[in-house]
Amino acid sequence: MRDEHESQAQRMSELQRRVVELERDKAELQELLLENDESVTEHFEIYFHSHDMVVSVDMETEKVLRCNRAMINKLGYGRAEIVGHPIFKFYHQDRIEDAKEQFRVLTETGEIHDAEQTLRKRDGGKMHVSLNATTVPDENGNPTMARFDWRDTTRHSGEFGELRSENLRLKERLRSNRPQNPEVFSDIITQNPAMYSIFRQVESIAGSGNPVLITGETGVGKEKIAAVLHQLSGRHGEFVTVNIAGLDDMLFSDTLFGHEKGAYTGADSARRGLIERASGGTLFLDEIGELRTESQTKLLRFLQEGEYRHLGEDTPIIGDVRIVAATNQTIESLTGSENFRSDLYYRLAIHHIHLPPLRERVGDIPLLLSHFLKRAAAELSKKAPTPPPELVTLLSTYHFPGNIRELEGMVNDAVSRHEGGVLSTEAFRRKIDEHTSVFARDGALKVGAVTFSDTLSLLQELPALKEIQDHVIAEALERADGNQTIAARILGMSRQALHKRLHRARKTTDDT
Repeated sequence: MRDEHESQAQRMSELQRRVVELERDKAELQELLLENDESVTEHFEIYFHSHDMVVSVDMETEKVLRCNRAMINKLGYGRAEIVGHPIFKFYHQDRIEDAKEQFRVLTETGEIHDAEQTLRKRDGGKMHVSLNATTVPDENGNPTMARFDWRDTTRHSGEFGELRSENLRLKERLRSNRPQNPEVFSDIITQNPAMYSIFRQVESIAGSGNPVLITGETGVGKEKIAAVLHQLSGRHGEFVTVNIAGLDDMLFSDTLFGHEKGAYTGADSARRGLIERASGGTLFLDEIGELRTESQTKLLRFLQEGEYRHLGEDTPIIGDVRIVAATNQTIESLTGSENFRSDLYYRLAIHHIHLPPLRERVGDIPLLLSHFLKRAAAELSKKAPTPPPELVTLLSTYHFPGNIRELEGMVNDAVSRHEGGVLSTEAFRRKIDEHTSVFARDGALKVGAVTFSDTLSLLQELPALKEIQDHVIAEALERADGNQTIAARILGMSRQALHKRLHRARKTTDDT
Protein backbone atom coordinates (compact mmCIF):
# COMPACT_ATOMS: atom_id res chain seq x y z
CA MET A 1 0.00 0.00 0.00
CA ARG A 2 2.87 2.32 0.90
CA ASP A 3 4.55 1.67 -2.48
CA GLU A 4 1.31 2.43 -4.26
CA HIS A 5 0.98 5.76 -2.44
CA GLU A 6 4.59 6.66 -3.30
CA SER A 7 4.03 5.76 -6.95
CA GLN A 8 0.88 7.86 -7.04
CA ALA A 9 2.75 10.77 -5.43
CA GLN A 10 5.49 10.51 -8.07
CA ARG A 11 2.89 10.51 -10.86
CA MET A 12 1.22 13.57 -9.33
CA SER A 13 4.58 15.32 -9.06
CA GLU A 14 5.39 14.54 -12.70
CA LEU A 15 1.92 15.70 -13.75
CA GLN A 16 2.37 18.95 -11.86
CA ARG A 17 5.76 19.47 -13.51
CA ARG A 18 4.19 18.93 -16.95
CA VAL A 19 1.39 21.38 -16.12
CA VAL A 20 3.94 24.02 -15.12
CA GLU A 21 5.86 23.38 -18.35
CA LEU A 22 2.70 23.71 -20.42
CA GLU A 23 1.79 26.94 -18.64
CA ARG A 24 5.22 28.35 -19.49
CA ASP A 25 4.79 27.31 -23.11
CA LYS A 26 1.36 28.92 -23.15
CA ALA A 27 2.73 32.15 -21.65
CA GLU A 28 5.53 32.24 -24.22
CA LEU A 29 3.09 31.71 -27.09
CA GLN A 30 0.89 34.50 -25.74
CA GLU A 31 3.97 36.73 -25.61
CA LEU A 32 4.63 35.99 -29.26
CA LEU A 33 1.00 36.79 -30.12
CA LEU A 34 1.19 40.08 -28.20
CA GLU A 35 4.22 41.03 -30.31
CA ASN A 36 1.86 40.99 -33.30
CA ASP A 37 4.35 38.89 -35.21
CA GLU A 38 3.16 38.01 -38.70
CA SER A 39 4.79 34.59 -38.50
CA VAL A 40 3.34 33.29 -35.23
CA THR A 41 2.82 29.84 -36.74
CA GLU A 42 6.47 29.70 -37.78
CA HIS A 43 7.53 30.79 -34.30
CA PHE A 44 5.33 28.13 -32.76
CA GLU A 45 6.92 25.42 -34.89
CA ILE A 46 10.42 26.67 -34.15
CA TYR A 47 10.04 27.07 -30.42
CA PHE A 48 7.91 24.06 -29.59
CA HIS A 49 8.49 21.42 -32.27
CA SER A 50 11.95 22.09 -33.75
CA HIS A 51 14.63 19.46 -33.13
CA ASP A 52 17.23 22.24 -33.27
CA MET A 53 17.96 24.34 -30.20
CA VAL A 54 16.61 27.85 -30.72
CA VAL A 55 17.14 30.92 -28.52
CA SER A 56 16.40 34.63 -28.88
CA VAL A 57 19.18 36.90 -27.58
CA ASP A 58 19.16 40.58 -26.65
CA MET A 59 22.03 42.10 -28.68
CA GLU A 60 22.80 44.79 -26.11
CA THR A 61 22.77 42.75 -22.89
CA GLU A 62 23.80 39.47 -24.60
CA LYS A 63 21.18 37.71 -22.47
CA VAL A 64 18.71 35.02 -23.55
CA LEU A 65 15.16 36.32 -24.02
CA ARG A 66 13.52 32.93 -24.69
CA CYS A 67 14.46 29.39 -25.61
CA ASN A 68 12.70 26.35 -27.03
CA ARG A 69 12.08 22.97 -25.44
CA ALA A 70 14.84 21.31 -27.51
CA MET A 71 17.48 23.40 -25.75
CA ILE A 72 16.11 22.49 -22.34
CA ASN A 73 15.99 18.80 -23.20
CA LYS A 74 19.38 18.55 -24.90
CA LEU A 75 21.52 20.69 -22.59
CA GLY A 76 19.73 19.71 -19.40
CA TYR A 77 19.15 23.20 -18.00
CA GLY A 78 15.80 24.34 -16.63
CA ARG A 79 14.10 27.24 -18.40
CA ALA A 80 14.81 29.52 -15.44
CA GLU A 81 18.52 28.62 -15.76
CA ILE A 82 18.52 29.76 -19.40
CA VAL A 83 16.19 32.74 -19.84
CA GLY A 84 17.71 35.95 -18.49
CA HIS A 85 21.23 34.53 -18.39
CA PRO A 86 24.18 35.57 -20.64
CA ILE A 87 24.36 33.54 -23.86
CA PHE A 88 28.05 32.82 -23.26
CA LYS A 89 27.16 30.88 -20.10
CA PHE A 90 26.20 27.96 -22.37
CA TYR A 91 29.49 27.74 -24.27
CA HIS A 92 32.25 25.39 -23.29
CA GLN A 93 35.09 27.23 -21.58
CA ASP A 94 37.56 26.41 -24.37
CA ARG A 95 35.39 28.05 -27.02
CA ILE A 96 34.03 31.16 -25.29
CA GLU A 97 36.50 33.54 -27.00
CA ASP A 98 35.65 32.07 -30.42
CA ALA A 99 31.96 32.50 -29.63
CA LYS A 100 32.49 36.14 -28.65
CA GLU A 101 34.31 36.78 -31.92
CA GLN A 102 31.44 35.19 -33.87
CA PHE A 103 28.97 37.34 -31.92
CA ARG A 104 30.97 40.40 -33.01
CA VAL A 105 30.76 39.25 -36.64
CA LEU A 106 27.01 38.76 -36.22
CA THR A 107 26.70 42.31 -34.90
CA GLU A 108 28.55 43.70 -37.93
CA THR A 109 27.09 41.53 -40.71
CA GLY A 110 23.65 40.61 -39.37
CA GLU A 111 24.05 36.89 -39.99
CA ILE A 112 26.22 33.82 -39.41
CA HIS A 113 26.00 30.55 -41.31
CA ASP A 114 27.30 27.11 -40.31
CA ALA A 115 29.61 28.42 -37.58
CA GLU A 116 31.24 25.62 -35.58
CA GLN A 117 30.70 26.00 -31.84
CA THR A 118 30.93 23.89 -28.66
CA LEU A 119 28.25 24.17 -25.96
CA ARG A 120 28.44 23.11 -22.33
CA LYS A 121 25.78 20.79 -20.96
CA ARG A 122 24.52 21.19 -17.43
CA ASP A 123 26.43 18.06 -16.41
CA GLY A 124 29.66 19.56 -17.77
CA GLY A 125 29.71 17.53 -21.00
CA LYS A 126 30.42 18.98 -24.46
CA MET A 127 28.01 19.30 -27.37
CA HIS A 128 29.36 20.21 -30.82
CA VAL A 129 26.90 22.31 -32.79
CA SER A 130 26.55 24.22 -36.03
CA LEU A 131 25.16 27.75 -35.58
CA ASN A 132 22.99 29.73 -37.96
CA ALA A 133 22.06 33.15 -36.57
CA THR A 134 20.33 36.29 -37.84
CA THR A 135 19.66 39.65 -36.24
CA VAL A 136 16.19 41.20 -35.99
CA PRO A 137 16.15 44.99 -36.46
CA ASP A 138 13.86 47.41 -34.63
CA GLU A 139 11.74 50.07 -36.33
CA ASN A 140 14.87 52.21 -36.80
CA GLY A 141 16.81 49.39 -38.45
CA ASN A 142 19.08 48.77 -35.46
CA PRO A 143 19.79 45.10 -34.63
CA THR A 144 18.28 44.71 -31.16
CA MET A 145 17.70 40.95 -31.08
CA ALA A 146 19.20 37.84 -32.66
CA ARG A 147 17.86 34.34 -33.19
CA PHE A 148 20.32 31.51 -32.66
CA ASP A 149 19.63 28.14 -34.23
CA TRP A 150 21.99 25.41 -32.98
CA ARG A 151 22.08 22.03 -34.73
CA ASP A 152 23.69 19.16 -32.82
CA THR A 153 26.69 17.82 -34.77
CA THR A 154 28.17 15.71 -31.96
CA ARG A 155 27.27 12.54 -33.84
CA HIS A 156 29.68 13.53 -36.62
CA SER A 157 32.76 12.08 -34.94
CA GLY A 158 36.01 10.60 -36.22
CA GLU A 159 37.51 11.45 -39.60
CA PHE A 160 34.21 12.54 -41.15
CA GLY A 161 33.59 14.88 -38.24
CA GLU A 162 37.04 16.47 -38.64
CA LEU A 163 36.44 17.04 -42.34
CA ARG A 164 33.06 18.56 -41.65
CA SER A 165 34.49 20.83 -38.96
CA GLU A 166 37.22 22.03 -41.31
CA ASN A 167 34.61 22.70 -43.98
CA LEU A 168 32.55 24.74 -41.52
CA ARG A 169 35.63 26.76 -40.53
CA LEU A 170 36.40 27.49 -44.17
CA LYS A 171 32.82 28.60 -44.79
CA GLU A 172 32.89 30.88 -41.77
CA ARG A 173 36.19 32.40 -42.84
CA LEU A 174 34.83 32.98 -46.34
CA ARG A 175 31.69 34.68 -45.08
CA SER A 176 33.41 36.74 -42.41
CA ASN A 177 35.33 39.88 -43.18
CA ARG A 178 38.53 38.70 -41.52
CA PRO A 179 41.62 37.85 -43.62
CA GLN A 180 42.60 34.25 -44.25
CA ASN A 181 46.23 35.05 -43.43
CA PRO A 182 46.01 37.31 -40.36
CA GLU A 183 49.67 36.77 -39.51
CA VAL A 184 50.92 38.72 -42.54
CA PHE A 185 48.81 41.73 -41.51
CA SER A 186 50.07 41.68 -37.92
CA ASP A 187 52.04 44.94 -38.38
CA ILE A 188 48.86 46.78 -39.42
CA ILE A 189 47.02 47.57 -36.20
CA THR A 190 43.27 47.77 -36.77
CA GLN A 191 39.84 46.55 -35.84
CA ASN A 192 38.13 48.55 -38.58
CA PRO A 193 35.73 46.63 -40.90
CA ALA A 194 36.82 48.71 -43.92
CA MET A 195 40.44 47.71 -43.29
CA TYR A 196 39.45 44.05 -43.00
CA SER A 197 37.76 44.36 -46.41
CA ILE A 198 41.00 45.79 -47.80
CA PHE A 199 42.92 42.83 -46.31
CA ARG A 200 40.59 40.44 -48.13
CA GLN A 201 41.09 42.43 -51.34
CA VAL A 202 44.86 42.21 -50.91
CA GLU A 203 44.63 38.45 -50.44
CA SER A 204 42.48 38.07 -53.57
CA ILE A 205 44.81 40.01 -55.90
CA ALA A 206 48.20 39.12 -54.40
CA GLY A 207 48.91 36.29 -56.80
CA SER A 208 47.73 37.93 -60.03
CA GLY A 209 51.06 39.51 -61.03
CA ASN A 210 49.32 42.58 -62.49
CA PRO A 211 50.29 46.11 -61.41
CA VAL A 212 48.58 47.55 -58.33
CA LEU A 213 47.92 51.21 -57.53
CA ILE A 214 47.59 52.07 -53.83
CA THR A 215 46.10 55.45 -52.98
CA GLY A 216 45.67 57.22 -49.66
CA GLU A 217 46.86 60.20 -47.69
CA THR A 218 50.36 60.52 -46.32
CA GLY A 219 51.01 58.20 -43.40
CA VAL A 220 48.15 55.72 -43.87
CA GLY A 221 50.46 52.72 -44.46
CA LYS A 222 50.65 52.32 -48.25
CA GLU A 223 54.12 50.76 -48.17
CA LYS A 224 53.01 48.22 -45.55
CA ILE A 225 50.17 47.09 -47.81
CA ALA A 226 52.61 46.84 -50.72
CA ALA A 227 54.93 44.67 -48.59
CA VAL A 228 52.03 42.36 -47.68
CA LEU A 229 51.09 42.08 -51.36
CA HIS A 230 54.63 40.93 -52.07
CA GLN A 231 54.65 38.52 -49.13
CA LEU A 232 51.41 36.89 -50.28
CA SER A 233 52.32 36.88 -53.97
CA GLY A 234 54.53 33.79 -53.82
CA ARG A 235 57.23 35.68 -55.72
CA HIS A 236 60.72 34.70 -54.54
CA GLY A 237 62.59 37.86 -55.49
CA GLU A 238 63.18 40.93 -53.34
CA PHE A 239 60.72 43.62 -52.32
CA VAL A 240 62.46 46.80 -53.51
CA THR A 241 61.22 50.33 -52.85
CA VAL A 242 62.00 53.67 -54.44
CA ASN A 243 60.54 57.15 -53.91
CA ILE A 244 59.90 58.74 -57.30
CA ALA A 245 59.53 62.29 -55.97
CA GLY A 246 62.47 64.46 -56.96
CA LEU A 247 63.90 62.11 -59.63
CA ASP A 248 64.52 63.82 -62.96
CA ASP A 249 64.26 61.75 -66.13
CA MET A 250 67.95 60.85 -66.27
CA LEU A 251 68.07 59.79 -62.62
CA PHE A 252 64.82 57.85 -62.97
CA SER A 253 66.14 55.87 -65.96
CA ASP A 254 69.44 55.19 -64.25
CA THR A 255 67.74 54.16 -61.00
CA LEU A 256 65.25 51.76 -62.57
CA PHE A 257 67.10 50.47 -65.62
CA GLY A 258 70.78 50.79 -64.69
CA HIS A 259 73.63 51.72 -67.02
CA GLU A 260 76.66 50.34 -68.79
CA LYS A 261 80.18 51.60 -68.17
CA GLY A 262 80.75 54.86 -70.08
CA ALA A 263 77.03 55.44 -70.66
CA TYR A 264 77.50 59.05 -69.55
CA THR A 265 80.19 61.21 -68.02
CA GLY A 266 81.03 59.80 -64.61
CA ALA A 267 79.70 56.30 -65.35
CA ASP A 268 83.01 54.64 -64.51
CA SER A 269 81.46 51.21 -63.97
CA ALA A 270 78.31 49.34 -64.88
CA ARG A 271 75.37 49.53 -62.49
CA ARG A 272 72.33 47.31 -62.31
CA GLY A 273 68.99 49.05 -61.86
CA LEU A 274 66.20 48.36 -59.38
CA ILE A 275 64.21 46.31 -61.90
CA GLU A 276 67.10 43.89 -62.14
CA ARG A 277 67.56 43.89 -58.39
CA ALA A 278 63.87 43.12 -57.87
CA SER A 279 63.84 40.40 -60.53
CA GLY A 280 61.34 37.72 -59.57
CA GLY A 281 59.97 40.03 -56.88
CA THR A 282 58.16 43.35 -56.47
CA LEU A 283 59.21 46.92 -57.23
CA PHE A 284 57.34 49.50 -55.16
CA LEU A 285 57.22 52.97 -56.75
CA ASP A 286 56.17 55.49 -54.09
CA GLU A 287 54.79 58.94 -54.97
CA ILE A 288 54.09 57.86 -58.55
CA GLY A 289 52.06 61.02 -59.07
CA GLU A 290 55.31 63.03 -59.02
CA LEU A 291 56.82 61.14 -61.98
CA ARG A 292 58.08 63.40 -64.78
CA THR A 293 56.29 63.23 -68.13
CA GLU A 294 59.29 61.81 -70.03
CA SER A 295 59.76 59.14 -67.39
CA GLN A 296 56.07 58.22 -67.58
CA THR A 297 56.55 57.26 -71.21
CA LYS A 298 59.46 54.96 -70.35
CA LEU A 299 57.59 53.29 -67.49
CA LEU A 300 54.52 52.78 -69.70
CA ARG A 301 56.66 51.14 -72.37
CA PHE A 302 58.14 48.77 -69.81
CA LEU A 303 54.70 47.84 -68.49
CA GLN A 304 53.40 47.20 -71.99
CA GLU A 305 56.36 45.28 -73.40
CA GLY A 306 57.98 43.84 -70.29
CA GLU A 307 61.39 44.92 -71.64
CA TYR A 308 63.93 47.63 -70.76
CA ARG A 309 67.45 48.67 -71.74
CA HIS A 310 70.46 49.69 -69.68
CA LEU A 311 71.55 53.24 -70.40
CA GLY A 312 74.27 53.01 -73.02
CA GLU A 313 73.04 49.58 -74.27
CA ASP A 314 70.68 48.74 -77.15
CA THR A 315 70.01 45.09 -76.26
CA PRO A 316 66.58 44.69 -74.63
CA ILE A 317 66.31 42.82 -71.32
CA ILE A 318 63.22 40.96 -70.12
CA GLY A 319 62.11 42.33 -66.75
CA ASP A 320 60.43 39.80 -64.45
CA VAL A 321 59.09 42.13 -61.80
CA ARG A 322 55.70 43.15 -60.46
CA ILE A 323 55.07 46.89 -60.21
CA VAL A 324 53.16 48.26 -57.22
CA ALA A 325 52.76 52.05 -57.22
CA ALA A 326 51.43 54.45 -54.59
CA THR A 327 50.35 58.07 -54.44
CA ASN A 328 48.83 60.41 -51.89
CA GLN A 329 47.01 62.22 -54.68
CA THR A 330 43.34 61.51 -55.26
CA ILE A 331 42.32 59.61 -58.37
CA GLU A 332 40.41 62.68 -59.55
CA SER A 333 43.45 64.94 -59.30
CA LEU A 334 45.68 62.30 -60.89
CA THR A 335 43.48 61.53 -63.88
CA GLY A 336 42.31 65.12 -64.27
CA SER A 337 45.85 66.45 -64.47
CA GLU A 338 47.55 67.13 -67.79
CA ASN A 339 50.83 66.18 -66.11
CA PHE A 340 49.92 62.50 -65.72
CA ARG A 341 49.22 60.21 -68.67
CA SER A 342 45.81 58.56 -68.51
CA ASP A 343 47.09 55.46 -70.34
CA LEU A 344 49.77 55.00 -67.67
CA TYR A 345 47.16 55.39 -64.94
CA TYR A 346 44.94 52.68 -66.44
CA ARG A 347 47.95 50.40 -66.86
CA LEU A 348 48.98 50.90 -63.21
CA ALA A 349 45.47 50.71 -61.76
CA ILE A 350 44.50 47.25 -63.02
CA HIS A 351 44.04 46.67 -59.30
CA HIS A 352 43.30 49.71 -57.14
CA ILE A 353 43.46 49.77 -53.32
CA HIS A 354 42.41 52.88 -51.40
CA LEU A 355 43.39 53.20 -47.73
CA PRO A 356 41.12 55.34 -45.53
CA PRO A 357 42.60 58.14 -43.40
CA LEU A 358 42.85 57.73 -39.63
CA ARG A 359 39.97 60.17 -39.03
CA GLU A 360 37.68 57.65 -40.77
CA ARG A 361 38.80 54.84 -38.45
CA VAL A 362 38.94 56.57 -35.06
CA GLY A 363 37.98 53.27 -33.42
CA ASP A 364 41.57 52.18 -34.12
CA ILE A 365 43.09 55.04 -32.12
CA PRO A 366 43.04 53.21 -28.74
CA LEU A 367 44.73 50.16 -30.32
CA LEU A 368 47.33 52.25 -32.12
CA LEU A 369 47.98 54.37 -29.03
CA SER A 370 48.60 51.28 -26.88
CA HIS A 371 50.84 49.72 -29.55
CA PHE A 372 52.97 52.85 -30.05
CA LEU A 373 53.25 53.49 -26.31
CA LYS A 374 54.66 50.01 -25.70
CA ARG A 375 57.03 50.23 -28.65
CA ALA A 376 58.29 53.71 -27.81
CA ALA A 377 58.83 52.73 -24.17
CA ALA A 378 60.75 49.61 -25.20
CA GLU A 379 62.99 51.62 -27.53
CA LEU A 380 63.71 54.13 -24.76
CA SER A 381 64.13 51.40 -22.12
CA LYS A 382 61.27 52.84 -20.12
CA LYS A 383 58.20 51.33 -18.52
CA ALA A 384 55.18 51.90 -20.76
CA PRO A 385 53.17 54.80 -19.28
CA THR A 386 49.44 54.58 -18.65
CA PRO A 387 47.43 56.90 -20.93
CA PRO A 388 44.73 58.99 -19.21
CA PRO A 389 41.12 58.28 -20.36
CA GLU A 390 40.72 61.75 -21.87
CA LEU A 391 43.68 61.23 -24.22
CA VAL A 392 41.73 58.95 -26.58
CA THR A 393 38.90 61.50 -26.66
CA LEU A 394 41.38 64.29 -27.43
CA LEU A 395 43.01 62.33 -30.26
CA SER A 396 39.64 61.29 -31.68
CA THR A 397 38.70 64.94 -32.23
CA TYR A 398 41.86 65.69 -34.23
CA HIS A 399 41.85 65.39 -38.03
CA PHE A 400 45.39 63.89 -38.28
CA PRO A 401 46.67 65.20 -41.64
CA GLY A 402 49.73 62.95 -41.17
CA ASN A 403 47.56 59.98 -40.17
CA ILE A 404 49.13 56.98 -38.42
CA ARG A 405 52.67 58.22 -38.95
CA GLU A 406 51.76 61.50 -37.24
CA LEU A 407 50.18 59.66 -34.28
CA GLU A 408 53.30 57.53 -33.94
CA GLY A 409 55.45 60.65 -33.89
CA MET A 410 53.25 62.24 -31.24
CA VAL A 411 53.53 59.15 -29.03
CA ASN A 412 57.31 58.91 -29.43
CA ASP A 413 57.69 62.57 -28.48
CA ALA A 414 55.37 62.26 -25.47
CA VAL A 415 57.06 59.11 -24.15
CA SER A 416 60.52 60.62 -24.53
CA ARG A 417 59.43 63.58 -22.36
CA HIS A 418 57.47 61.47 -19.89
CA GLU A 419 58.46 60.78 -16.30
CA GLY A 420 56.16 58.98 -13.87
CA GLY A 421 53.14 56.68 -14.15
CA VAL A 422 50.22 58.34 -15.98
CA LEU A 423 51.09 59.90 -19.32
CA SER A 424 50.56 63.66 -19.61
CA THR A 425 48.36 64.95 -22.41
CA GLU A 426 50.30 68.20 -22.66
CA ALA A 427 52.72 67.02 -25.37
CA PHE A 428 49.78 65.85 -27.47
CA ARG A 429 47.86 69.10 -26.93
CA ARG A 430 50.89 71.12 -28.01
CA LYS A 431 51.31 69.11 -31.22
CA ILE A 432 47.61 69.38 -32.02
CA ASP A 433 47.62 73.13 -31.39
CA GLU A 434 50.58 73.50 -33.77
CA HIS A 435 48.84 71.73 -36.62
CA THR A 436 45.14 72.46 -36.12
CA SER A 437 43.59 75.18 -38.22
CA VAL A 438 39.92 75.59 -39.03
CA PHE A 439 40.71 77.61 -42.12
CA ALA A 440 41.57 76.34 -45.57
CA ARG A 441 44.36 78.02 -47.49
CA ASP A 442 41.89 80.37 -49.16
CA GLY A 443 40.50 81.39 -45.77
CA ALA A 444 37.20 79.53 -46.16
CA LEU A 445 36.01 77.71 -43.04
CA LYS A 446 35.99 73.98 -43.73
CA VAL A 447 33.51 71.34 -42.63
CA GLY A 448 35.22 68.15 -43.84
CA ALA A 449 35.81 68.62 -47.59
CA VAL A 450 32.98 71.22 -47.89
CA THR A 451 33.41 74.88 -47.03
CA PHE A 452 31.14 76.43 -44.43
CA SER A 453 29.96 78.97 -47.03
CA ASP A 454 28.91 76.06 -49.30
CA THR A 455 26.77 74.73 -46.47
CA LEU A 456 25.18 78.11 -45.77
CA SER A 457 24.37 78.61 -49.46
CA LEU A 458 22.01 75.64 -49.27
CA LEU A 459 19.84 77.42 -46.68
CA GLN A 460 16.97 79.66 -47.80
CA GLU A 461 17.16 81.67 -44.57
CA LEU A 462 20.33 82.28 -42.62
CA PRO A 463 20.24 81.15 -38.98
CA ALA A 464 20.82 83.68 -36.24
CA LEU A 465 24.43 84.03 -35.11
CA LYS A 466 23.55 82.68 -31.66
CA GLU A 467 21.97 79.59 -33.24
CA ILE A 468 25.17 78.87 -35.16
CA GLN A 469 27.26 79.36 -32.03
CA ASP A 470 25.01 77.07 -29.99
CA HIS A 471 25.10 74.34 -32.63
CA VAL A 472 28.88 74.54 -33.04
CA ILE A 473 29.42 74.42 -29.27
CA ALA A 474 27.06 71.45 -28.94
CA GLU A 475 28.89 69.63 -31.75
CA ALA A 476 32.28 70.32 -30.15
CA LEU A 477 31.07 68.99 -26.79
CA GLU A 478 29.70 65.87 -28.46
CA ARG A 479 32.98 65.22 -30.28
CA ALA A 480 34.87 65.81 -27.03
CA ASP A 481 32.60 63.38 -25.18
CA GLY A 482 31.58 66.18 -22.81
CA ASN A 483 35.15 67.19 -21.93
CA GLN A 484 35.06 71.00 -21.86
CA THR A 485 38.84 71.39 -22.06
CA ILE A 486 38.97 69.39 -25.28
CA ALA A 487 35.84 71.07 -26.66
CA ALA A 488 37.39 74.49 -26.00
CA ARG A 489 40.52 73.51 -27.95
CA ILE A 490 38.36 72.34 -30.88
CA LEU A 491 36.60 75.72 -30.84
CA GLY A 492 39.84 77.69 -30.50
CA MET A 493 38.87 79.31 -27.21
CA SER A 494 39.88 79.02 -23.57
CA ARG A 495 38.14 76.60 -21.26
CA GLN A 496 37.11 79.52 -19.04
CA ALA A 497 35.45 81.32 -21.97
CA LEU A 498 33.56 78.18 -22.94
CA HIS A 499 32.48 77.60 -19.34
CA LYS A 500 31.13 81.18 -19.08
CA ARG A 501 29.24 80.81 -22.37
CA LEU A 502 27.67 77.54 -21.23
CA HIS A 503 26.79 79.08 -17.84
CA ARG A 504 25.06 82.03 -19.55
CA ALA A 505 23.16 79.66 -21.85
CA ARG A 506 21.95 77.59 -18.88
CA LYS A 507 20.94 80.72 -16.96
CA THR A 508 18.98 81.99 -19.95
CA THR A 509 17.21 78.66 -20.23
CA ASP A 510 16.38 78.63 -16.49
CA ASP A 511 15.01 82.20 -16.63
CA THR A 512 12.66 81.31 -19.47
